[in-house]
Amino acid sequence: MKNATFKLFAVTLAAAFVTLCLALSSDAKQKSAAPQVSVAAGEKIFKKNCAMCHFADKSDTKIGPGLKGLFANKQLPISHRPATEANVHEQIEKGNPKAKPMPMPGFADKLSPADIQKLLDYLKTL
Repeated sequence: MKNATFKLFAVTLAAAFVTLCLALSSDAKQKSAAPQVSVAAGEKIFKKNCAMCHFADKSDTKIGPGLKGLFANKQLPISHRPATEANVHEQIEKGNPKAKPMPMPGFADKLSPADIQKLLDYLKTL
């Protein structure tokens, strides 16, 4: 009797473990799909709003600095502030009136906070 109870308990425990693993796997797939969607949307936002002044595929200057490897750098080009998400976010929102050869406009009135986050997600992939 004890042996049968133990076997039933073991089977129930194994089934619960498999169910948990499947649920976690499904949740991870959903979470990994969300950033991909955000990155794709961010690329569209970049092409529409940023590509006229910035390269995405190199660090050479167009009008503004190229953004390839932006987050891999210690500092942001032009402002030399630390290359953090918060600093890039602020730069997108407020612009940079001291940028040369021409000031970078702010996009706070043109892009929603969600769009700026999508753009940041894309910039992180460059």
